[in-house]
Amino acid sequence: MDSLAEKVGRVIEDNTRLRKECATLVGEKDKLKMENRELREKIDVLQRKISLLELGEGFGGTQDEAAKKRAKAQINRLMREIDRCIALVSR
Repeated sequence: MDSLAEKVGRVIEDNTRLRKECATLVGEKDKLKMENRELREKIDVLQRKISLLELGEGFGGTQDEAAKKRAKAQINRLMREIDRCIALVSR
């Protein structure tokens, strides 16, 4: 009987410890998800800034052909997007 009572006591202690650990890990997971979302938003903002800088560089009278090509490609993408929006509005 004593052996069974000890085993039950250990199982209860393990259960309690594992519940606390699980709660800690869930909190950590939520924190990491929030941090991940914030970092993704920051990446999006920075990518938009880079795109605008490249576009401005292409218009800035630079002699860099690659910058001009990137600016032209960006303008073409924007024009296609505008055309799609106009088509959707026209429906």
